[in-house]
Amino acid sequence: MNLDDIKAQLAATDFFADQPPVVLDRVIDHAISLRVRKGEYVFQEGQTVSAIYLVVSGRLQAHVSDSANRKYVLMFNNPGELMGEVSYLDGGPCAWSAMAEEDCLLFKFNRNDLISIFGTADGLPSDTVRNQILMRLAGMVRRISASAKSLALLDVYGRIRLLFNDYTVTRDGVMQLQKTFTQQEIADLIGSSREMVARILKELVFGRYIIMENRRIVLLKMLPENF
Repeated sequence: MNLDDIKAQLAATDFFADQPPVVLDRVIDHAISLRVRKGEYVFQEGQTVSAIYLVVSGRLQAHVSDSANRKYVLMFNNPGELMGEVSYLDGGPCAWSAMAEEDCLLFKFNRNDLISIFGTADGLPSDTVRNQILMRLAGMVRRISASAKSLALLDVYGRIRLLFNDYTVTRDGVMQLQKTFTQQEIADLIGSSREMVARILKELVFGRYIIMENRRIVLLKMLPENF
């Protein structure tokens, strides 16, 4: 991927969308290129990071964890997306960890550099951008609140059903999950154990609701509300 492609990715984000090419050139000149291997962390929960990151390629997982290394996945970051805005805005420690699900290329933009480029005290280019970011973060809070609600009020099967509903696509007339998941990844996404997920998936196969082909899950019919 060349610099013009990266500039196009920046211009497609709400943070940099209204910036002229000459400003984007300055932003890229100050960027730090990071290659992150699968399983490595970009930043970790509790760490102070005064920067935002552009995901150029690869996929990252945002999660929280405890001292026993049990994880709960909050969201994913894909190419063309920014991450790290919360700590960038308030200067506080990271609320979650960002781990590479596959080899990734990122561009890191330090807050002090952007303050200098934009000439603003908070490192944001304009009030319009500030409002757009706040609206996007509000949407993020709503999604995390919905996840917390399902974690608190639904049983494990109910959480699996919601996850499948969110990720189901139809390709060539076949309903399937748009991403391949390991049983551990499903467990991390719904806040359960791999053993419990394995048992429920086995029962869904036996009930002829799904079939599993090399980590790909195909839905033979929509999952019932109760099972």
